[in-house]
Amino acid sequence: MADFSDNHKRIAKNTVFLYLRMLFLMMITLYTSRVILYSLGVVDYGVHNAVAGFVSMFHMVSNSMSGGISRFITFSLGQGDRERTQRVFSNAFFIQSGLSVLLFVVCEIFFVWFVNNKMTIPPERLQAANVVLQISMTIFILNLFRTPYDACIVAHEKMSTYAYLGIFEGLAGLVTAMVVKYSTSDRLIVYSLMHLIIAVIVLLMYAFYCRRHFYESHFVWAPDKKLIGEMLGFSGWNFFGVMSGVMRGQGINMLLNVYCGPAVNAARGLALQVDKAVTKFSTTFMTAVRPQITKSYAVGNRAEYERLTMTSSKLAFLMLMLFNIPIIANTSFILNLWLVKVPAHTCLFCQLILIQTLVNSFSTPLISLLLATGKIRKYQLVVGTCTLLNFPVAWVLLYLGFPPESTVCTIIFISMISLMLRVYFLHEMVQFPVMKYLKNVVLMCVLSWGLATIAPLLLNMLVETDSILILIIKVLVIEVCSLLSIYYVGLTNAEREFLVSLIKSKLR
Repeated sequence: MADFSDNHKRIAKNTVFLYLRMLFLMMITLYTSRVILYSLGVVDYGVHNAVAGFVSMFHMVSNSMSGGISRFITFSLGQGDRERTQRVFSNAFFIQSGLSVLLFVVCEIFFVWFVNNKMTIPPERLQAANVVLQISMTIFILNLFRTPYDACIVAHEKMSTYAYLGIFEGLAGLVTAMVVKYSTSDRLIVYSLMHLIIAVIVLLMYAFYCRRHFYESHFVWAPDKKLIGEMLGFSGWNFFGVMSGVMRGQGINMLLNVYCGPAVNAARGLALQVDKAVTKFSTTFMTAVRPQITKSYAVGNRAEYERLTMTSSKLAFLMLMLFNIPIIANTSFILNLWLVKVPAHTCLFCQLILIQTLVNSFSTPLISLLLATGKIRKYQLVVGTCTLLNFPVAWVLLYLGFPPESTVCTIIFISMISLMLRVYFLHEMVQFPVMKYLKNVVLMCVLSWGLATIAPLLLNMLVETDSILILIIKVLVIEVCSLLSIYYVGLTNAEREFLVSLIKSKLR
């Protein structure tokens, strides 16, 4: 227990809180996806997934800037420089304003042409697809201006705000599903308009909360060319890495639309909804850990940021494993229970994407430490290029007639290579202990996962899942086996002692 800092205790407490929050959001997300699929139909659902996903390719710009703004704000707070933090926040708005104008022009010139001339969309739905495109671009611009507020909340580690806003967005999604279900107008357009209304409300909530609680969130007219140059320089290299990730996701989504049609887009979109519901915990958990890693690096506390990176990497994998294994083992029955009419390819897409997410969960804390250093040019060039290979490889596979699921297999393989490259660059930049990480984190997690999969394999061989009761029994058995595997194989002796003492203190 002496090896664990207060930060680790905070992470453990946040884990329990966010775990319960995720269960609530997961149930809402899965139910809403079912209602939306039923209300829109497979074709309209696929059209929305393809068109809105096409616009979200520009999230690579937003995400790269978000990473840069968050890093600069968190770094300044870690050093106690309040005045610089306010200048970072204000100059972030200048950058986002310029980006919004640039991206709007590109959308109106290129995106409109591509949707109307290259995408596989039924002629009678082309007008609705164009409306979805315009609304999606508006939502994107609103989210650009939300980024500095988002970065402030993360930097100050006000994670309870994420819980409340997450619950609000989940409930808003449920309201959206009900409105679409009973709408007599064009449901695809109504669905997009509801998302626009939610985006406006959430932006106002972020702005109100930050202006009330954080001094630096009050905008001041103080353009700083040097600071803007530093932020753009950092975000420029970060942009290349984010662009590679977007091409891996939305770029492949476009290829699937061109080669396989909107029905496969719908199948992949549903699989991503399952994945999104399951990984909400991991995403929010890393949001809680990321500022601690950055602040520890800012003050030069090497022992702390190494422990935080390793602990969060292991926890992210093991907690995801608890959800992924039962879903992968019973995907077909769960999808039929959830959707009633399951589009082709959805089952295998879902299983492969969940495995892909498990592999990626190792990397998220490593990326946080890499970004904290600010020295990301070489790293982004190498790892970004490796990630970018997903797009041309997927293109070749689909062109040669391989099934659409082959694109996810490629992503899994390249994600493993990228993980090894990130560990290598961390060792080169901050002398990160590679062998310790591979032995205490990767190896222990993989062994724990391997042992935990024995139970579902045996259960599926012996018992067919044909009722909800059998599903519940199988899930309980799988979860017990997974917890035992995590406790005895996935955790070290010190981590087991810490976990037991934490549970005892909470029970008392």
